[in-house]
Amino acid sequence: MQILVPNLSRHVSRFKAESAMSGDVTRDASMKFPLRMSVLSVLKHHAYFGLIVLAFFAATGIWVLDDYGVGVDTGFQRNIGIRNLDYLLGELDARYPDRHLNRFYGVSFELPLVLLERVLGLEDTRDIHLMRHLVTHLSFLAGGFFCYLLAYRLFDNKPLAVLAMLIFILHPRIYAHSFFNTKDIPFLSMLMFCLYLVHRAFDKGTTLRFLILGVAMGILINLRIMGLGLFLAVVAMCMLDVFQTPGGIQRRHALMNTGVFILSSVGILYAVSPHLWGDPFGGFVEWFAVFSQHPSPIHQIFRGELILSADVNPPEFVPIWFSITAPPVAFVLGLIGTLSILLRGMANPLDIFANTRLRFNFLLVGCFVLPIVAVIVLETNVYQGWRQMYFIYVPFSLLAVFPMHWGTSVNRSNTGLKVLKGGVVIASVAATVTAMVSIHPHQHVYFNFLVDRVSPDHLRMRYDMDYWTTTFREGYEHLLERHPSASIHARTSLGRGQDLNWQILTASDRERLVLDGGSFDFYTTDYYSYQLLESARRDVTAPLVHSRVIYGSKVLGVAAVDLSLVDEAVAAPYRDVYSATVSKRPDAGSEWDVYADDATLVYIKEPCAADGHEPPPFFLHVSMDDIDDLPRYRRRGGHSTRNFDFDFGRHGVRFDGKCMAVVPLPAEGLSGVRTGQWTSDGELWDVAINIRAGGE
Repeated sequence: MQILVPNLSRHVSRFKAESAMSGDVTRDASMKFPLRMSVLSVLKHHAYFGLIVLAFFAATGIWVLDDYGVGVDTGFQRNIGIRNLDYLLGELDARYPDRHLNRFYGVSFELPLVLLERVLGLEDTRDIHLMRHLVTHLSFLAGGFFCYLLAYRLFDNKPLAVLAMLIFILHPRIYAHSFFNTKDIPFLSMLMFCLYLVHRAFDKGTTLRFLILGVAMGILINLRIMGLGLFLAVVAMCMLDVFQTPGGIQRRHALMNTGVFILSSVGILYAVSPHLWGDPFGGFVEWFAVFSQHPSPIHQIFRGELILSADVNPPEFVPIWFSITAPPVAFVLGLIGTLSILLRGMANPLDIFANTRLRFNFLLVGCFVLPIVAVIVLETNVYQGWRQMYFIYVPFSLLAVFPMHWGTSVNRSNTGLKVLKGGVVIASVAATVTAMVSIHPHQHVYFNFLVDRVSPDHLRMRYDMDYWTTTFREGYEHLLERHPSASIHARTSLGRGQDLNWQILTASDRERLVLDGGSFDFYTTDYYSYQLLESARRDVTAPLVHSRVIYGSKVLGVAAVDLSLVDEAVAAPYRDVYSATVSKRPDAGSEWDVYADDATLVYIKEPCAADGHEPPPFFLHVSMDDIDDLPRYRRRGGHSTRNFDFDFGRHGVRFDGKCMAVVPLPAEGLSGVRTGQWTSDGELWDVAINIRAGGE
């Protein structure tokens, strides 16, 4: 079997020779402790470079750990670990895994997190979230260290190995997700570890290494079924070795390695997947079917169009997201490396089978390209940007180093070229770090220069930004600073996001900040903190007291419901709107008067006093002249109306004993509106307004 790169045996031999010359190790001692010397050799000759980088980023991660918010799915993910632990301990119905859809989410990361939480005795929600941040980030950095080790094996060059590690770690979006995303980051890190083990296993060819690889592969598939692709690729590589190996002992050894790998992978996968215990084959088929067409229907903005994730995404969905969010230099280098390897294989296709180095290079290309192809062909439900595909950056970070390696190999004596390449690398890393620092701690909304990052609100009108709602934490901290001693009542637009980011505040801050969630009372709520995730359809008209703007686009707003909490200069325009509105005849009258014009609806209640109850829900249906003016998910059913979720937290204000809400209407293609209030017993009132006619 060919060796992929110069292995470490030469380092061990050199270490023995040096030790013997110095008299430190005798012949017998050198034969007695080969493992110790191998480890020391690795540390002595190259691994400490990666360890230094690892230590630096670990220290940095601990320093900024408490800056990040909590992802909207954190509660759901933690609950997976809790339920599975309770099931294993016999504290749940024995049929639990057969009755819940979340049984298909892997427990290989969430279960250890819950176990660690209980071993450490963590009960305060802040402590729990910080622990999860730390462990998730350290697992990501571990993936970066194995990226370094694998790159050194591929290129036999310490600077290039460090470069690969930096490319892997310094992806702004992935770096931020490495603190709060326990769905995608563990899979990404485990994939890097498995690729390292694949290289080691085929390099050394020992059965033990294939056993270790099989164990890691089973865990990888449990974390996300996409790991099945790497499993099948390794099986194919094993079988290729079987057919290429001469008969006799060597072929039997290759067959044994293949069998050990398959059995250990399947065995570990079964052991860590409770949903497979009752019916392994049927459970696996259902698992694959569910995640090839993920059931979550989520609205998202892509290139300015609101689409439903349950619909088929455009084929360019993942490629475009990948392109506009990658660090530019790494993106270009990765594409060059990918294309060069593909062209090399196309020039001599048979070399892929005979040349193990080229075979592994093609494995990297396959791990990057084929998942994108699979998502397009299977029409897989992908949403929230490309976070579910973050793992394709694992092989890409290695592919990006190939052009630098080839340039180094061809021009070893060209000092000028070395200086130029070094300058490009340093400038690229510096630019990426600068971009990350400038938007800290919201690197998860990073975009590169391929999109317009200057025009106001251009990005948020075309692409989802803070879809995991971690910026809510910043909004809460602003309110706490704004009112350093008083209690505050606030409400947000997303329930899970508001609760989770409230949980990571200190206990004293949680006591002062009261969230009006299910018991929302417009008459007593002070502030409304909202995400601008769907603002291509609607926006908040209450006065802002704080906003977070990134690349010219607002990703967070905190609005005052009570105008007594803002400066008079801020409140005056709302009083002016009230005065101008009540001078007209209302288009509908009840407990609330409704006034309409071509651009807005204005709802007014006077007097408006706190009575311990929120206003009954309002509904608003907007009819469009042309069905093509509707979002795609509304056109699908042939509907001609566009529904708005309407509450007074988003549009309402209180002042001088009055309540008023200003609701903007679509600027074009509008034929009429119908609005009113309803309760569980039915509609309280409703009115249809012909906007073009200017009346009922």
